[in-house]
Amino acid sequence: MQVGHDTLAALAPVTAARPASAPLLEHWRLKQITATEWVRDSRGPWCTPSEMLRMWRRAVADARLPASTIPYALRHSSIVRGLRAGLPIRLVAALHDTSVGMIERHYSRWITDGLEEMVARAIVPIVAIAA
Repeated sequence: MQVGHDTLAALAPVTAARPASAPLLEHWRLKQITATEWVRDSRGPWCTPSEMLRMWRRAVADARLPASTIPYALRHSSIVRGLRAGLPIRLVAALHDTSVGMIERHYSRWITDGLEEMVARAIVPIVAIAA
């Protein structure tokens, strides 16, 4: 998934020493030393949704979003933005690892709105308007 130059600039300090193949979002994995002591072991991507819950809640609060906002909302917003920008449905589906059928079933409202706007922009004036 492509991100904007502003996002890349903000992430540069934490990604500079990492390989290009590393996951974008990582967190510390902890290793238990004793019954009550844990130490940082390595960094890696989240393996289960529960691992990101605490950090997600903090991000939602920092962004002043409703507490009910879920991570899936980011995917939904990304799909809608792509459709509203006039990207081909097949491309939007591929970028989000889903099918054209799913996009057509669940996002038809944004597809039709976008098509109407594209058609309106494509109209060629055939009558000269006197100034």
